[in-house]
Amino acid sequence: MRPNNLICILLIAALLLSLPLPSAWSKEPARPDYLENANTQVANASSVGGKYAELADDILIARNALRTANSEYEKNLGTFSGKLDPKAESTVRQLADMAILQAALVSAKAGAIYQDKERIRLEGLILDTKAKIKVFDDLAAKVKALKTQTADQVSQIASLNAKVASLDAELSAKGSAITSSDQKTAELLKALEEQKKATASSEQRVSALSQELEGLKQQMAKLQTTSEQLSAERRLKAFEADVGKLGGIVKATATGLTITLPRSRMLKVTGKSTTLTVDGDSTLSKVADLIKTYPEYHIKIRVHGFGQPTRSEDASATDQMARFMREALLTKGKFEPSMVEALGIGAAEPIFPKKNVEGNRRVEFIFVKK
Repeated sequence: MRPNNLICILLIAALLLSLPLPSAWSKEPARPDYLENANTQVANASSVGGKYAELADDILIARNALRTANSEYEKNLGTFSGKLDPKAESTVRQLADMAILQAALVSAKAGAIYQDKERIRLEGLILDTKAKIKVFDDLAAKVKALKTQTADQVSQIASLNAKVASLDAELSAKGSAITSSDQKTAELLKALEEQKKATASSEQRVSALSQELEGLKQQMAKLQTTSEQLSAERRLKAFEADVGKLGGIVKATATGLTITLPRSRMLKVTGKSTTLTVDGDSTLSKVADLIKTYPEYHIKIRVHGFGQPTRSEDASATDQMARFMREALLTKGKFEPSMVEALGIGAAEPIFPKKNVEGNRRVEFIFVKK
């Protein structure tokens, strides 16, 4: 190569190196929505659960899962393309889902702790209210005694009126000591008027105390209703936490909860037979215990298929798998048949790309509130 040509090449290379990099290279690529969601969920769970020391380990688990997901994402990010390696996407997504699930568990536990503290506070408030009602009951008893005393005084006034009448008759008959009798009559009338005022004041006080007592009873009824609502919410949080312990992906629905598990974790399917795996047998036992603990729910089992051979993954084949799991669950829990429904979906409802065959082969347990 001639020296002049070499110099030209070096000058062009230096010029190219001095130019600014394209904005597409210099700008950090946006993270996927599911990873951003995981970051948000873990941050929220850390904020909510950080108030309680007993949740420190659970928060650490969520943060570690998120940290691993971010690390795996950054490790598999293309240097020049700025895109995530498709082979690593399922791993990053699963790690993000684990972080979201752990964050949801932290939030649920924090909610349960808060509800327990609120219940204790309300129970104390109920005890204070009962004590106040006892005080007002005592006041009502005193008012009753006062009414009795007032009735006696009214009787005494009637007796005084009789004496006044007697004095008037005596004055008319004797015609003497008129001035003295008039004074005595005025004093008696004054005493009668004061007694009437005292009686009216007592009746007003009784009426006011009765209204206040009725208000306290209404307040106590509201507190009782609030306590029952808190108990129901605490039971729902406990149910969601127990379902989460099954280890799958939990999703809330309008009627209950759905948990999705890999089919290979539950069933071993060959061309000749379908059997439960060890993990599947254990999971069904836990599901049976859940239904016994929360009898307000019944369950639907849905089995999904995907891939080849088609005949082994269609609606008929997956329906047989679903019915097999239904019979196993009925045997374990000794439930009424109406408590458990089963249905095979076949390959009609994939949730992952075609390459993720095992991800689409899944079992759904749908807990539906009666």
